[in-house]
Amino acid sequence: MSLICALTAALALAGCTQGSGGSSPGASPEPTASATPTSLPVALDCGLVLPVDRAATALGLPAKSLFDPATQAAAEQQPSSGATRIVLQDAAAVLGGLVDCSWSAPDNGTGALTDDGSRMLPRVSVRVLRNAADEFTAGEPDSDDGLRGLHPVDLGDTAYVACHPPEHDSCRAEILVGTTWVNATVSPQPTEESFVTFARTVVAAVRTADAVPAAAVRRRVGCDALLDSTDLANAVDMTQATSTDYGTSESGRMGTRGAAERLAGLVTCGWTSSDTSSAAGASSGGVLVDVLPGARATWQATPPNQAKSSIRFEEATGLGDEAFAGCGGDTCEVDVLSGDVWVLVQQYAQPTGNLDGAKKLAVTALANYLAKR
Repeated sequence: MSLICALTAALALAGCTQGSGGSSPGASPEPTASATPTSLPVALDCGLVLPVDRAATALGLPAKSLFDPATQAAAEQQPSSGATRIVLQDAAAVLGGLVDCSWSAPDNGTGALTDDGSRMLPRVSVRVLRNAADEFTAGEPDSDDGLRGLHPVDLGDTAYVACHPPEHDSCRAEILVGTTWVNATVSPQPTEESFVTFARTVVAAVRTADAVPAAAVRRRVGCDALLDSTDLANAVDMTQATSTDYGTSESGRMGTRGAAERLAGLVTCGWTSSDTSSAAGASSGGVLVDVLPGARATWQATPPNQAKSSIRFEEATGLGDEAFAGCGGDTCEVDVLSGDVWVLVQQYAQPTGNLDGAKKLAVTALANYLAKR
């Protein structure tokens, strides 16, 4: 699996004691304590919650036929203007503590047909997020994602399940185990009974994981605190700008992944102009800003110019510790790393290819974020 876990083994050795030098020759030596190894810690990872044998049982397929779909998706990813935003969102999910596991199998002719005529591959996935009880309670059972049949089921401490033919062709469970949120799905749709049996094995595995201290939740800075209407008007001539916080559950970032991104402190904001009557309003396009703290390691591993992006990046100076900027099509992007904070600014639907405005917004958003986080 793609997620990396570190296991530390501890071995406790009791010391050996000797009798005093003045003991008589016939005295019995004191017993020597035997080495007693402590138990290995149990990490909450994919090897625990979704080993390949468990996935194969859920799908009713041989384990040797399964593959990790994340590896295939990375290999097949085509260049796009959203590539760096995907890098940030994936990093935020990991920083927020999400354990994201899945297995797929080749098309066996049983999956539902998609819009392009291809079939959905057999797939089983499990996502686990610690310390997410508040997020679970606020969002589940979700009745606004097309899966309105979610109903209570006896799993964990609180749980909901639904199976949905034919358009979804899957079963899904949302489960709270203590303060840990577990999401499980299997496609094509099994019987609800067999799916619940599978989900129960996942819950049992989660219960065996060692507890870890809760990480500090990073404070999210609001969109209007990052950029105001004056900033947008001065930088990109956007008049009557209105903001949308795309990182909230209300905006559609639901489930374990959205919760993990919020726990990591990811800020995702968008601005558009409500002034369609003036030339300035119509030509200003839209602005997207992402800010992620704790992202230095991600930047170093996959800097913007190495993402599978359609943006043609060049190094930029005077913006932060490191920066890249470029355009592709009608989208221009500026990425800045300052300390451990990654700021990404995109201006889309503007055909001029002028980066000056996006650079100004990146500098302003970074300064406001650092001052208010």
